[in-house]
Amino acid sequence: MFFALCAAEAGVFLSLLGLYRAATKPDMWSFFDSTPGKLFLCSCMVTLFSIGIIVHILRRSAPKDKKRVALAISVNLVMLLLTLGSSEVLARNLSKQTAAGETLLGVLLYPKEWSQITAYYKDVLDEMVREGSFDVYDPILGWTVGPSRIDRTRFYFSSDEGLRSPRVGMSFADLKVRHAGDSKIDASVRIALIGDSMTYGHEVRCEESWGHALEGLLQPHVQVLNFAISGHGLNQTLLRYEQNVRPWKPQVVIIGVSSRMVERINNIYPFLQVEWPFASPRLVMKDDALTAISERVPDASEIFALRAITELPDLHQDDYYRAFHWKRGGMWRVLESSYIFRFAYSLRPPSDVRDEERRQNAMQLSETVVKHLVREVLQDGAIPLVVYLPYKREIAPSTERQLQNLPPVSARMLQNANIKYFDPTTCLTEVKISEAYMKGNHYSPQASAQIARCLAPALRKIVNDA
Repeated sequence: MFFALCAAEAGVFLSLLGLYRAATKPDMWSFFDSTPGKLFLCSCMVTLFSIGIIVHILRRSAPKDKKRVALAISVNLVMLLLTLGSSEVLARNLSKQTAAGETLLGVLLYPKEWSQITAYYKDVLDEMVREGSFDVYDPILGWTVGPSRIDRTRFYFSSDEGLRSPRVGMSFADLKVRHAGDSKIDASVRIALIGDSMTYGHEVRCEESWGHALEGLLQPHVQVLNFAISGHGLNQTLLRYEQNVRPWKPQVVIIGVSSRMVERINNIYPFLQVEWPFASPRLVMKDDALTAISERVPDASEIFALRAITELPDLHQDDYYRAFHWKRGGMWRVLESSYIFRFAYSLRPPSDVRDEERRQNAMQLSETVVKHLVREVLQDGAIPLVVYLPYKREIAPSTERQLQNLPPVSARMLQNANIKYFDPTTCLTEVKISEAYMKGNHYSPQASAQIARCLAPALRKIVNDA
């Protein structure tokens, strides 16, 4: 009787756990053909079989034994409730709130609760207001670097125009201004850098970034303007060029491309994958032209004031949104409020059968965007130089990718787009891998110097011809 009761209870729990995953499949047939579907069917069979045994025992029991059996069932149910209750209290006390959601014993809990995410980011936004944010909201780009800013760590500075600078109060509008100090002569050539944190020089000071080193190697006639912004995707890089770079009329535009820039291109709400409160613009092809799906990117304060995640504008256009990652309510409300159920559900996080399709969409749109960007630079009379910026894992690739003979995502995208690009990998390998990257996977001062040294000859020829 004891084992039958335990088996029935476990069967019910596993059946509900398996059935809850049905939402991750496109249809019921796909669900029953999957591991969760098979688990659901087996659990139902175990539950029915166990209940059958219990009923059989009750029927075969003598009248005087039925009271004892009923008592055993009652004691079992009481113990079950006490065990679940104490486990639930312990789980709630051990859980921690993070930017990604609640965690329990290091496991991110699914489904997530929107109210907890909004509470977390409201605190983040309040702190940004109190301390002054280095990054500020932009209705076109989503976010940009504020002018004349100092990062709270006093590690990053911006010029009067919001460009990377070694100190606050600089203005690159003066052609005599250089990163290392004012020159006696006006710059005859302006080089603009655009991209994400790999171009910006995150984790190192401006003086240790490859943009700064490059300017030093190209003196005395060159001024380098670093328009890169950490966290930007290729979509924002294109818009950054159109909105902020073009008015400066640079003679050369260096377009830094990393694999994360490709992955971010269809991500409207970065908090779905990383800790970041701002939103991003989403570009689509419309009438053979690249167009933003909305005229204005929502501000972070607007995003986290909404009552439900489903109220977010254009949410289903975000490739990182998964409806089954979030609480559904309704008939599932009771189970979704249980930390034990959520922990069991999260031990094997729900997957998405459309992941590969979304990756292909990101690659195709990235190809279109980078070709469009190069074409715009050329039409403006400038010289585009696309630079592939590899991560540590791409210099020392995985065995799986080596077996498949596949280049990294960004390099593969550029090849598919038939875009010529500069690859500094050979130069980077002259530095020990352990010394080439910082803890956050950005270039170290040594690696930055190597990238600048390798880029300098090609740019020096352009400068001399200018």
